[in-house]
Parts: sequence; structure tokens; C-alpha cells
Amino acid sequence: MAPSVSICLAIAALPLLLEQSRSEMATIPLPPNLQCPPSQVFDYAGLVCSDCDSTKIQPGVCGCPSTSLQTHVDCSIESMWQGSCKDLTCSTECSILSEVASLDQQYCIPCSSNESSAPNESSKYDDLSNECSCNNPAKGPSTGTHVVTKKLVEIYNETGSPIRKDCYRCPEGMAVIIKDLYEDGRQFFVAAGREYIADPHLCVSCPDPYMFFDTDYTCVCVDGYLVAGEASIGEQSCLENNPSVSSSYSRVRFKDPFALEEESDEPHDFTLESITFSHLYLKAAAECEYYKGSSGKSLQSCQALSNLCVMNMYDEDMPACKQLEVISQRRVETYHNQEEWKYTLPWLYYQDEADYVTSDRGINMRISFRTEVNHVNILSFKLAKFTVDGVFVGMEDLTNQFEFCFSSLDNNDRKKPHWLAFGNSYRHEYDCSIDHLLGKEMYLYDLYLVDESSESCNVNSLRSDCLYPVPVLNRNLVKENKFPNANMQLGDDLDDIYTRRFFIFDNQSGRTPSGTEAVRFAKKIILQIQTQSENPSQLYPPRLIVEYATTANGNRFATAEKEATNTSLVFKVEYSMKTENFWASIQVMIGFIFAFAVVIFGVRMNNFFTRQQANVDDPAARSTLGLHFILHAVMIACHTFVLLFFSFNTIICAYWFIFFKLQSEVFLLLPSDNEFHGVSNEYYFFEASFRVLFWCQSIYIAYTIVDQCRSDLIFVDWESPHRGKSSSNGVPMWRLVTVANEFNRMQAKRRSSIEFSLVFVVFFMIGVGQHKNASPQPNFHHNGDENNSNIALSFANTVLFFAAAWIMQWSWRFVFYERWIEEPHSTKFVDLCTVCNISVFIMVENNKGFYLHGKSPYAASADCAAEELLENLQREGNGLTIDRGLDGTSGSQVFNLFVSSVFRRQISKFYNYARPKQGRYFSRSNDDQTGGGEKEKTLLAKFQLELFLQSFIDRQPPPSRDGLKYIVREPLLAERLLNVTPADFRANAEPKCILHPDDNGFLSATFLGIELDLLIHDILTYNVANMAFNNAGVSVVATYLVNLLRTHLRSWFGKKNLSEKSFINEKFLS
Repeated sequence: MAPSVSICLAIAALPLLLEQSRSEMATIPLPPNLQCPPSQVFDYAGLVCSDCDSTKIQPGVCGCPSTSLQTHVDCSIESMWQGSCKDLTCSTECSILSEVASLDQQYCIPCSSNESSAPNESSKYDDLSNECSCNNPAKGPSTGTHVVTKKLVEIYNETGSPIRKDCYRCPEGMAVIIKDLYEDGRQFFVAAGREYIADPHLCVSCPDPYMFFDTDYTCVCVDGYLVAGEASIGEQSCLENNPSVSSSYSRVRFKDPFALEEESDEPHDFTLESITFSHLYLKAAAECEYYKGSSGKSLQSCQALSNLCVMNMYDEDMPACKQLEVISQRRVETYHNQEEWKYTLPWLYYQDEADYVTSDRGINMRISFRTEVNHVNILSFKLAKFTVDGVFVGMEDLTNQFEFCFSSLDNNDRKKPHWLAFGNSYRHEYDCSIDHLLGKEMYLYDLYLVDESSESCNVNSLRSDCLYPVPVLNRNLVKENKFPNANMQLGDDLDDIYTRRFFIFDNQSGRTPSGTEAVRFAKKIILQIQTQSENPSQLYPPRLIVEYATTANGNRFATAEKEATNTSLVFKVEYSMKTENFWASIQVMIGFIFAFAVVIFGVRMNNFFTRQQANVDDPAARSTLGLHFILHAVMIACHTFVLLFFSFNTIICAYWFIFFKLQSEVFLLLPSDNEFHGVSNEYYFFEASFRVLFWCQSIYIAYTIVDQCRSDLIFVDWESPHRGKSSSNGVPMWRLVTVANEFNRMQAKRRSSIEFSLVFVVFFMIGVGQHKNASPQPNFHHNGDENNSNIALSFANTVLFFAAAWIMQWSWRFVFYERWIEEPHSTKFVDLCTVCNISVFIMVENNKGFYLHGKSPYAASADCAAEELLENLQREGNGLTIDRGLDGTSGSQVFNLFVSSVFRRQISKFYNYARPKQGRYFSRSNDDQTGGGEKEKTLLAKFQLELFLQSFIDRQPPPSRDGLKYIVREPLLAERLLNVTPADFRANAEPKCILHPDDNGFLSATFLGIELDLLIHDILTYNVANMAFNNAGVSVVATYLVNLLRTHLRSWFGKKNLSEKSFINEKFLS
């Protein structure tokens, strides 16, 4: 084979060879629970079980047994580099010589004998353990006497080398623990709750100095002392004196005042025998009551006793709190001149009334929103931290401790959160797995505010922190079997009892011998910080509000298989100010607004009533207008309420928005959002108002749509009949259909584009992030939680962007578009009517409507060629035709129309003749008995109706009755501003019809005339959706869907109404 061919074959085979030589990654078998066989140890470098270099002496540890010699071997450099060095070897050569290894495992030494030691100090070699033995007594029955044991002691020569092991007797009360005492496969021995490792060289003592080892190796108290504590959970102790309250101390009551209100499935009132209380109470109560100085553990015991009272919700009927009260009354001295802070005891209760506690002015520092000289803009809090058994852990800064079950927070992360910056309120609601709390250590806390004023704590400049105690409102606090701090209504806080110590979760009170049966946790934690009324740059005492809940389900927490128990937790920081004066002013303003609303409602209803009553001939009908009048009154009341209170709420929310967000110095903070007060919450006014406004406006819009879709629409064609035409009157229909279609398209049109408005809102709210303007922080920096929004600020923010979008569109139309590009809808429609030589009657009420005078001023026919039409328009522009106005001189073509009952009855006769069920206000007249087919009747009615209206407008022939006459005049000022029914129309028994010039009035029969109502409805829809979902995107979609529904209903029903009332087949309408 040629060399080149060989090389090519080798290159081709190279990938195959490389692929075969490459090893695949295998799965790694991990030993269960990282436990290895007895002769191996877990090697965490490779996640495998490896052989020990020597005998394994403890789980996870390699080494030589204490009975073996251990020798270190020098390894070569290469073996250490390669990782194969085995530097430790074990030898059993001592047992061959019946000797034992020394303590340093370097020598073989013999046990002592009678020749080498005193008879009572000799030891014997034990073949089973390969160790010297002192023949200590085995575990026997209890005799109430000290067990006598000896320990092994190495004896050394002059050079310091061990020479033998002797037995020395242990001091009285102490004992040597041997492996024979181990029980139940344990690797230790337990006495009085303490664990002991067997060691023949060591004498051990019981946990308490007044205990001794009995002959059964249990720890027993000396005479005159009582055993206290539960050995199953901790070390026991001996008490010289019983506390004053020493019965039922292990009983813990779990009573939740809010479980029934929240319809929780958890038991809300039950009692457990707590093994934790049983273990801690007697020792804590006795040592605290019989105080023996700060050198002992009395201070810790007083803290522990106080903790047990706190865990019992400060219930004075429970033993811990009773005992604490007894001790408190006996203490004479106090700390820091606080009567409630008794010497050696923690400060638990405030004795002062609630208002006095929360209105104290002892905080001297001045606060601001930004860094200023002699001002503080970032608050600092300290927590005094205690374990359940009273050990003082230390002082730590308050950071994220109150979000104790939020998994994304690192417990070691102690950065200052943004809500410590003054004015930056914060609310965080999150889910918590209660099972997660079972393995965590419980702590209790005292909260302090750091007063950084130079005037505070008048001591030397070397002081570190000046602390102001923060009162705690425990909503679950029990007093006389009641809950004085529940505060479900405003004003319930008058009897509040403030305390100092609290916990954030309690996994100890619910511990029983069978396991953990209940866990109590802080469901809501609210830190309220309020500025002083007369001096906003200074603070009242902050207060911490804690509401606890309990999860209990037998011993479910102790079982291996359990379902996760999740609950919702809330942590909230609220900066606020007292608003009593503000709400007092608001109440006065609301009174004036209601009075003003009544006046407006009265005027509107009077106008409506007079229009209806003025032309009702039947006296019985004049006394009441029936259901229609009542319904209309309700709708007017809703609309009046919306117009006034929407404006009122907008002004209030804008006030908070502007002055809160733009203030440079501390002037204004938001009202307190007390989540516990329900309807008495300060924000309930806004929440209820927004919902009521939305529904009132929705009902009114629906009523307006129905009302518009019931209007009578009559087209009057002024065109003369043409010879040779096959239609009934010889007039082509194309002009009538054109006008009807244009009006049909106008019905659901709006001046502003809802699509543009919503895109504008989406762009700024979501794209630019302006929805964060609603966050309760006094700036626009948006450094807080974006889901934490204030309802008042959110409404002001919503109105701001919707109004901005609407103003932009209005300005565009008014300033540019309708001036230079296209005329307004009303002008275009009137021009179309004039060109088509068609007038329009729109009757929106029984006796009120609009007239659009579209009679062409051209002598020629409107049904003409384009050239002739352009010539007519040119002649009109040059002033060679009569004026378009009704009287031929003025330019008014659109009028408000008030018609008499005579006129209205004539209209109704034509409708009743064509379609008996279509009459809106009048039943079919008895003399309308003309028969015939429906088509012929419709055409005849339409023709006769047009003739009647033409004769009415032209006054030809001159009418004989005043009710068929009309006058054209300008409306009076009151009639224009208040929409008052003309006085001459109301006064006369048979008044003339009245026409008031009004260029755009007829648009009120379409969406174009209710643009403001539609805008208000859009804003309220968005706001209510945002209240429900707190999401700008969802709110925009909801608003658009409501708009589509409105538009579709108006278009569909309006088209059907137009077809029925104008006698035009629906197929011709688009």
C-alpha cells in the first residue's frame, strides 16, 4: 500500500479511535444519608465511601482506638504529591503483653497492682476491653445514696513517661460513666437531661450542683431540694424553694380571636399541656422570685419567666403571668425611672393609657426626606434578642427579621432595607410553609428606636446608641378572657394595652410528649411611624402591631409524612400622620357637596318633570308619570352623584398626590391604612367611593344607551317628486339612505380614541414604569416594592394619564385637525343633510328633541349631477342663494325642539298606524283603524308623516291650533346654563312649539354628546380593575373590553332603532 493511502486511512480512522477512547460520564451513587459501612468514611471530595487509613473509631472519623498504639509513618514526597500517603498505623501489641496504651497512645503501660499501688488504688487488666478496670459498680437499684466510682489515672515517672494506670475515687456526687450504662443502642448515656460519653478516665457531675449520682446512676437532688425540668428536652435542675404559683403551669391556651372572622378551618380555642412550659417554668419562677444576685442565673430565669408569660399572650390568669405579677409587686427599685420596668425584670407592660403611650414626645431627633444637618432621614431600630430560656443573645439592627419566612431573603443579609428611609412605606404579602418554622430556633425580642438627636441621653459623648422603647400592640393579648387589642372598629383602641416583648413565631409552646401539635406565628406585623401633629418633622413613638395565628392539627408536625401547611403572611411599614382635622374638614365638604347635589338633582328633575307635565292632557297622567319617572329620577341621582363625587375624589387624591410626592420638607404624610378596622379604615372611604362611582356610572351609561336607542328618528325629504319615477312619491331614496347611514355611523363614534388613550396609558404605566407613582413614598424615585400601591395615589395617577391622553387628543382636534383637515362631525352631518335636501327630527323625550334643518337653499333639485352640485355650492359661497337657516336669514340649522302634545300626538298617530307597537309614549289611537298590508301602511305612514312635518316647518297651510305653531328664539341665560324648560312652554295650556338654536345639541343622542361621561367611565373601570388585580396590563384590557361592549350594544340597538323609526329597511344600513 502506498504511504499516501496509509496516511489517508489513518486520518479517516482517527475520529473513530478518539470516540472509542473517550469515556462516558456515569451517574454517581450517593450513599443513603451519607452513612458509610463501619470500616469506611465518607470522602466528600469524591462523594464516595473510602477505606480508612486506620481503624474507624467514630462515625465519619478515622483514627486508632484508645486501646491501640498509633504510629506516624514518614511518607515520601512523591506519595504525598500523588495523594497515596498513609501516615497513620495502629498496633495492638499492648494487648499481647496484657498491657494498655497510654493516653497519648505512644506507650504500652501495665495496670497497677497491689505491689505498685495502694490496695484501694489498684486496677486490673480487662481482656474484653483491652483497658484497665477499676471494677466500678454496675447500675443497681436506687438507694438515695451516692454511688462510689473510681477513674483511671496515669502515673508518670521523674522523666514524665507514663508507667502505669491507677484507680482514684471520684469526688462525692460525681461518677465515672462506662459503656455498660448505654441503653437502646445509643452511643451515650443520659442522666437528668444531660448526655455523657463513656470515659473511664473522667469523673462527671450532674447538671445541677445540688444533684448527685445515685446508685442507679440517675441524678438525684439532695435533701431539701426539688427536681425541676423535663429530661426529655433539656437538663434538669434542683430548686430550694417552690414558686408562689406552682400549679397548672404547663397548660398553654391557644385562642384566636380572628379565626372565626376569617372562617379558618383551624381550631380557634384549645389547650395543650406544653412540655416546654413544664421544663422551664419551675426553675425560672423560683430562681426569679428568690433572687440571689446577678452573679447567678437569676437574671436569666427572670427573662425566661417573662418569655413564658409573653408566649401565653400576656394572659394574667395563666401561672407565668401571675407569678411575674407577684414578683413585680415585691421588687422595689426600677430601671431608667420607669415604674413598669422593675429591677431584675424585663419591661413587659405599659401601665399608662393607650393615648398617652402613643402621644409621648420623648423622641427628640428631627427627621427629613433627605440628608440635612441635625436631621435624620434614615431611621435605625435595635432588637434586644433572647432565647426562650432567657439567655440574652445580644443587640442587633432591625433589617429583615420581620420577614421571617420569606425564602428569598438571606438570614445573613443584614443590609438596611429601603423602608428605613423616612416616608417610604412598604407592604409585603407572601406565602409561608409553617413546616419550615419547626426546625428554626425561636427568639423573643424587645424593639428600640435609635434616637440620634444630640439632645437625647444627656451623657458623655462616648455613648454608642440612645434607645427609645417601641410599644407593641399584641392583637391577641388576653385580659379577663377578652381581647382588648382586637380593635375591629375605629374607636376600639381606647382600651388598648401596650406591651414590650414579642416573638415572631412560637414552635415551643405547642410541644407535647407526642410531638409538636401547634405552631403560633405572626400573621401580620405592622410597624407604624407617625409624625407629630403640630411639628411634622418630629415623631410620636413608633408602634409595632402584631397579629398572631395558630396552625394546629394534632401531632401532624411530628409525623414523618405530612402535607405542607402554607399560609399568607404580611409585613408592613407605614409612615403616616394624624388626620382627624383633615377628615373633619372632609365631612363638612361632603355635607356641602350633598346639599349641592340635592339642588342640582332638584333642578334636573324639575326640568324633566315640567317637560313631561306641560303637555299631558289627562289629569290623572299629570299627577304621576309612573315607573319611567322613578327610573329617570334614580338615573339622574346616580349621574349627579358621579359628577360631583368623581370630581371631589379627584381633588382629594390629587391633593395627596401633589403635596406628598413633591414636598421637599416634611409637611404631609398619607393617612394610616389600618387593615384591621374594616369599614372604619381611613381608605375605606376611597375604596367604597370608587366602587360606588363605577357602578353608578355603569348603570347611567347603560340607561343612556337604552334611552338613545329609543329615540324617534324622522327624516324629512324636501325633494319634489320626479316625473317617471316608480317609487310611491317619485323621489329617489339614495339621499335618504346616505344620510341615514351617516347618522348610523355617528351613533357610536367618540371625539377621542380609546385605543390611543389605552396605548398611551400602557406606554407610561408599564413601559416607563409610571404605575410606581402610586407607591407610598414621598418622591418619584421608584425604589420600593412596585406591588405596594396606595389607593388614593393610584387613582390620582390614573386620572392624570387618562386626562393627559384626552387633553392631547382634544387639543389636536380643536387646534389643528378640525380647523385645517376635517370639519367636526356635527358640521359634516348638517352639511350632508343640506346637500341631500333632508331635514332630521330627533325626539329624545316625549316633548323634547332636536331639529336639523337640512332644506336645500338651491332652487334646483338635489338629485343632480356633480357639476350642478358644485355650481350650487359655488353660488352659495358667493351669496347668491338664500341662507341655509330656518327663517332664511340666520345661519342656524340645528335647534333644541320643544313640542306640544298636539304635535306629538300627530307624530304618534303615524307611528301607531304603521306599527302599532312602536309608539313610545302613546298607545294606539282608537280612530286609527285603517287596515291594509304592513308594507302599504308603512309607506303611507312615512309619506303622510313627511307631509305633516313639511307643512309644520313651512307653516303651509297656516296651522289653526297654537300647538302646531312654532317660534324660533334664542334661549335665555337660565335656559342655556341650567337646561331649564322655557317658561312660556310650561305656562300655556297649549303652548307653541319652541326652537332654540344649538349647533351641537343633537349630538347628545349619540356617544359624541356624552364624551365626558364615557371618559369618566373609562377611568373608573381602569381604577376598579386595578384595585382588584393591581396590574396595569390587566386593567387596560378590562377597560378596553368594557368599551367594546358599550360600543357594540350602542351600534347594534341603535341600528335597529334607526331602521324601525325611520321606516328604512335594516338591510340598507351599514
